[in-house]
Amino acid sequence: MAAIGHHLLQKDLTARRVLVQAYAHGSVADANLDTGIRRVFSSTLHLTGQDRKRTEFTSLFGSSIAAIVRHALRKQLEVTKDLLRRLSTLSVFPDSFKNDATAILSPLVAAGDAAVEEQKQAEVARIATRLDVTAWKEEVNALRLSVYAQLLSIASKTGRKRSWAEAFFPSQAGRAVPSGEEPEDGPSHEDTDPIDEGDTPPVEG
Repeated sequence: MAAIGHHLLQKDLTARRVLVQAYAHGSVADANLDTGIRRVFSSTLHLTGQDRKRTEFTSLFGSSIAAIVRHALRKQLEVTKDLLRRLSTLSVFPDSFKNDATAILSPLVAAGDAAVEEQKQAEVARIATRLDVTAWKEEVNALRLSVYAQLLSIASKTGRKRSWAEAFFPSQAGRAVPSGEEPEDGPSHEDTDPIDEGDTPPVEG
């Protein structure tokens, strides 16, 4: 059981690392999209001679560049795909301009889509490992409860105190005596409580 738990916790740690890496890749893809859009923005200004009222410019950029590149990855992909759609369908752009702009943006969109898919898969894997870990913890706690109940039954039949059964769970047994304090004389409250076989041990989450 311990070996299984160790394996699951290592698997969960790996899933967390993969998830962090996936979002790091997404951040890079988002930054690259921003850079690509800015390049096309500058090229469009060059095409129109810095005239932002010309149709070529307003057809692509209806707002400031800051408003266009401010989005997170998934929204930025939508914005970039819309730019590509306009480039391919509107006839106001010279072919050379359309080809250059498309060559800039298309690979960045492909990389962004790949990063989003990587994030989705990492999220699913992380959820799956968390479910496995939770199921393992529940199984361990159920086993602890079963063992504790059996120990209480033995204690009841042999005249032992409840603390005898709890001693088998040292991580939860009693409180440590703070430094500088002397232990109390006589039995503790736990030692004198009658045994109830319906009692359950504290279990770890």
